[in-house]
Amino acid sequence: MDTAPPDLVTLGAVRGAFGVKGWARIEPFGSADTLLAVSDWWLQGADGSVRRLGSTGARRHGAAVLGKWEGCESPEAAEQLKGSTVAVARSQFPPLPPGEFYWVDLIGARVINRRGLVLGTVKALASNGVQDLLQVEAAGAADGAGPVILVPLVERYVDAVDLDAHEVRVDWETDW
Repeated sequence: MDTAPPDLVTLGAVRGAFGVKGWARIEPFGSADTLLAVSDWWLQGADGSVRRLGSTGARRHGAAVLGKWEGCESPEAAEQLKGSTVAVARSQFPPLPPGEFYWVDLIGARVINRRGLVLGTVKALASNGVQDLLQVEAAGAADGAGPVILVPLVERYVDAVDLDAHEVRVDWETDW
């Protein structure tokens, strides 16, 4: 049995079978590009189990991704995986052009405003349908107990993203 890499990032959820040959329908969390670019997938079960999938195919199907792997040869086998998630090692993500980054690279980054005030750390990212949002756990909050500051991830409010320093510089205040 393969040992799961330490840098797994969950990229989608298995929503059920597709067709009669064991393909599974996967709902991607965000863009499907990384799932489609990497063939080394890991299945995370609801029970906490993790196993490598020998991916034999992946393709877009509307907003979903269809995935096929070794040992999943029937719709019944694919349906049994419903509710599991599909992850990929961050180290396997395709490189991006300069100035671009993956959302996962911002998790845990310090968010600092123009006055030098540390607003907090990036807890998660989300989309409100119009723009992406940084969900910032306010500085001094104890493990998610504090308020969350939502900062639009747009050029007007984000001055710089420094992946090496793990910082995001913003034009934002705590009371906005």
